[in-house]
Amino acid sequence: MLDPTSAYRTAQVVSASPTGQIVLLYQGAIRFGAQHVAWLERHEIEQAHKASIRAQEIVSALKGSLDLSAGPIAVQLDQLYDFVLRRLAAGNVAKDPRPTEEAIQVLRGLLEAWQELASGTAGAEQPEVAVPQAPYSVSLAQRGALAGAGPYGVARR
Repeated sequence: MLDPTSAYRTAQVVSASPTGQIVLLYQGAIRFGAQHVAWLERHEIEQAHKASIRAQEIVSALKGSLDLSAGPIAVQLDQLYDFVLRRLAAGNVAKDPRPTEEAIQVLRGLLEAWQELASGTAGAEQPEVAVPQAPYSVSLAQRGALAGAGPYGVARR
């Protein structure tokens, strides 16, 4: 049976520009981080763990695709991703929403910056950011994992 939400997400990821794909990855990481917090509040520890792991996987993919030779912005992003990954892991291990909320706050700030870059409204003098080649080092399996997520990031079965 064709899942229209899955088909839409697949089309959205595949047709997005490299910068647009980065925006989608940030949105996914934030969505899964927020789910982690929500599941913790409901004392659904297994679901919270799964959501945290999904957020960590997305941030790891973002980190892994950086070209650190591109300059100081790439190095700073690498350091921010390290911080976010540590906070996501800390929240998951401690079953405490606060570290995850800190990670989400950083991701939201980065998302805003990437959305500006994607829309072209970041100003005339945009920093030279090394955007990896399409599809932003997102494997077909990762695309499927992102695209197969339901409207709230929960994988459909």
